Amino acid sequence: MSPGDDLHADLLRRVTMHRRRFLGLAVAGAGSLALGACSDGGDDAAGGTTTTGSPTTRPATSTTVPDAQGIAADPFTLGVASGDPLPDSVILWTRLAPEPLDPGGAGGLGADDVEVAWEVAADEEFERLVASGTDVAGAEFGHSLHVDATGLEPDTWYWYRFRIGPYTSPVGRTRTTPADDADVDELRFAFASCQLRTNGHWTSYDHVLADRPDLVVFLGDYIYEYPGGTGPLRVPLESEPADLADYRVLYAAYKGDAKLQAVHAAAPWVVTWDDHEVENNYAAGVPEHDEDAPDFEARRRAAYQAYWEHLPLRLEPPEGTSLRLYRTLRWGSLATFFVLDGRQYRTDQVCGDSIPTVASSCPELDDESHTMLGSEQEAWLTDGLAQADATWKVIAQQTVMKALVLGDLVLNVDQWDGYPAARRRLLRSIADGGVENVVVLTGDIHAAGAADLRLPDAGTDGEVVAHELVGTSISSPGLGAALAGAIDLSAMGLAYANFADHGYVRCSVTPQRWEAEFVAVDTIDRPTSEASVDARVEVRAGTAGLRRL
Repeated sequence: MSPGDDLHADLLRRVTMHRRRFLGLAVAGAGSLALGACSDGGDDAAGGTTTTGSPTTRPATSTTVPDAQGIAADPFTLGVASGDPLPDSVILWTRLAPEPLDPGGAGGLGADDVEVAWEVAADEEFERLVASGTDVAGAEFGHSLHVDATGLEPDTWYWYRFRIGPYTSPVGRTRTTPADDADVDELRFAFASCQLRTNGHWTSYDHVLADRPDLVVFLGDYIYEYPGGTGPLRVPLESEPADLADYRVLYAAYKGDAKLQAVHAAAPWVVTWDDHEVENNYAAGVPEHDEDAPDFEARRRAAYQAYWEHLPLRLEPPEGTSLRLYRTLRWGSLATFFVLDGRQYRTDQVCGDSIPTVASSCPELDDESHTMLGSEQEAWLTDGLAQADATWKVIAQQTVMKALVLGDLVLNVDQWDGYPAARRRLLRSIADGGVENVVVLTGDIHAAGAADLRLPDAGTDGEVVAHELVGTSISSPGLGAALAGAIDLSAMGLAYANFADHGYVRCSVTPQRWEAEFVAVDTIDRPTSEASVDARVEVRAGTAGLRRL
């Protein structure tokens, strides 16, 4: 076993110890529930202590550990995470929850804010401390912490942890990005999406952990709004979440998973959401079902706050129903990631959001005013792509951009096929701007695939202007193996597709080429599973068109 294997085995061991504590609390929490009533993300936050839960900056080289402040059990049941790295800083996250499934959503804590120490070190033993301080986990935001650990060196791995009284969190490992103008030999990252807790075990994460990625990119559906499940996969809600307390319980049920905690503790994450973080197929302020409209604004406000509370975001807390999630991440001169929000600003889906939709009977399908991203985000993206000077321009987003149309049938108007005018505008801006080496990363569909994106409509003909890699789900149900035989992949312009398996995508990016490996696990029906590479594709820098290897 290599030192790297030891390192990642230890990460899993550490979070599993906390997981055992979580399972004990989950049993108690489930019983309590049964008895109860049924900004621009690139800006650094200001320094100083805050009780609002917003990111704070306080590097130091010594630590004073606050007392337990009445906390009588391990408060780090939900693990630790890091995200949105910069060359000199990274966001460190945890949420204090000694009773994570507390049906009131407070995690077993009261209404008082809690002071917590944090530490960043150059070694796992924390003998070489490089930054530390204390921060306040505010009750208003579920006693979550988003610490901006600054003053770090570019392109460097660090260890971090949180401490309060006798309790120490699991140790996380994170890293900074290379300097903006640095020449980078390689970036290795994984991207994933769609982890319906009640449908199966997250066996993919064992393999992501073993890959030792520099970065994990998550493309939406981190949670699902559905209750149910059994045993360790149970989500202890009686119905879909309606308020902040419900969403906090939902996140606690997901984030208690040891495999998820281990991957969060192994590398920084960059995340965006899709629909299920609020409700299936919602569009801006429009819910899935018309009868839900009177209460939807309050539900969306609660969902946005819970999302912010539970993920390592370099963002201020949401204001009402607004959280500006779209942002960029630069990896030296190698890559610039444009992280999109395809939910908050989109036009409502056309023609009743029917699947499939008959294009000839849906004249509003091609309405030029319809938008996937909203006018402000769309302009931000097109301007950013035109100005980007990194080798690879990466669009990390939610729904399939490639046209998946069978004759007069549009298979899914919730995807970019339901917003063809917006898609044309984006692809035309890439072509007119001479933007090369554009790779689109996609989740949502619970199937894996790869295709070139062509002008004017991402169909099978025309100039290749970008390339799309679609990752299948971690555990959400797929479209079924039978569908593979019903679709002519070459006729639809697909270089690869897998409609049956669960997994993720492993990417190796150099200045010369981008290689993607589509990893599929054998099963999600058991806690562990073997995995294999189902397909490999590559894009050569400066050469339009991806190639199956």
